[in-house]
Amino acid sequence: MNEIGNASGVIRVLAGLFVFGLLYNWAVGWLENRGYDEGYTSFLVVVGVLVTLGGVAVLDWRAALLTVAAFVFSGVPMIVGSWWRHVQARRRAQDALRGT
Repeated sequence: MNEIGNASGVIRVLAGLFVFGLLYNWAVGWLENRGYDEGYTSFLVVVGVLVTLGGVAVLDWRAALLTVAAFVFSGVPMIVGSWWRHVQARRRAQDALRGT
């Protein structure tokens, strides 16, 4: 059922997303402190966006689907670029260690 017109449904979704944001912030901090996020920040952003879009889908799946398409078209170049820059930086660091 589409709850977009139901104020209590919107409040529940937003409250759930807020709790997710708190927990996800903690999880990302944990990953950063251990260095697990290096080169993967864009993927961490994608996870957060997908969860948020899941909340929007609860309210209106068509709006969420359109927004997913928009994020795919604007986000994929950033994801690929982020990955490529990380690979290149690692390659330069490895070459420097080898003295090449």
